[in-house]
Amino acid sequence: MFVIGILMDSIESIDFRSDSTISLIKCLQNKSNIKLIDPKSIYQESNIINGIVYDVQINSIRKSEYELTKRKNINLNKLDCILFRKDPPVDSRYISLLQIIKQLEYQNTLILNSPDSLIKFNEKILGYELSNPKVPTVIGSSLKKIKVLLNTHKEIVLKPMNMMAGKGIIRLKQNKDSIKKINEYLEKYKIIIAQKFLREIKDGDNRIIIYDGIIHDKVMTRYPSKGDFRSNLACGGSYKIQEINKSYLPLLSDIASFLKYHGIFFAGIDMIGKYITEINITSPTGLQQIGKGLSNKISNKLLERVKVFHEFTK
Repeated sequence: MFVIGILMDSIESIDFRSDSTISLIKCLQNKSNIKLIDPKSIYQESNIINGIVYDVQINSIRKSEYELTKRKNINLNKLDCILFRKDPPVDSRYISLLQIIKQLEYQNTLILNSPDSLIKFNEKILGYELSNPKVPTVIGSSLKKIKVLLNTHKEIVLKPMNMMAGKGIIRLKQNKDSIKKINEYLEKYKIIIAQKFLREIKDGDNRIIIYDGIIHDKVMTRYPSKGDFRSNLACGGSYKIQEINKSYLPLLSDIASFLKYHGIFFAGIDMIGKYITEINITSPTGLQQIGKGLSNKISNKLLERVKVFHEFTK
């Protein structure tokens, strides 16, 4: 039985009925030994990466019931696999944690998603780079270029680089106050992403799950709540589950290969119309909403990946 470490934010703060990590732990715990890693306890001493772990047991997702037992400080290299599921913001603390634990990869510890790729790729920039066609976009802090984008398209959205769940994203129309608002936004976030506002959002924002290079055939289509343009469930959006649009598959197949090559086992692709707006690789969600055994499929693939990895490296 493999020992799987789950590196996530405090379990006490999690909404069990919607959280994807909790769903994965529930599936994995029947087939492996699950250890919950406290991210604040991780430290490097010489070549040893240590951290405090707990045995974790999810008793009921519906009732939010769990048990944490057997608190230990261990060499994290003793784990067969670490599933990295810490939420953004991807700030200096987040990057520093990744830089520490990526040393474990050099010691033949499988970490999914790969810390190297989490450091290398920004989720919003990656979505822009792999989208075909691309949303008209400016990335940086150039007021002049953002003004040109606004003048061209009359309506844009401004996004922070490293947030999640729609936090900090605003919609901006061309008017007498728009330059002042852009300046205020740049003052707050420094380097930003500015994009043409996509009117296709009225037809929903599709969350597509890719795991181990496999494109799941059901998608979660999210719709903005009244008075908002953001479709994120955390912003009050609603959703329905439907079949994937087959016309997206050629592009998604290329993306699936790219992600697998870079050690990104589990990702959530966000598409508005034909545009990819983001590729969530830090802690993608949607498993419980999409349902129908998706968490079980991903957990089975994860254990297959661990088995092959250890047969190859040991």
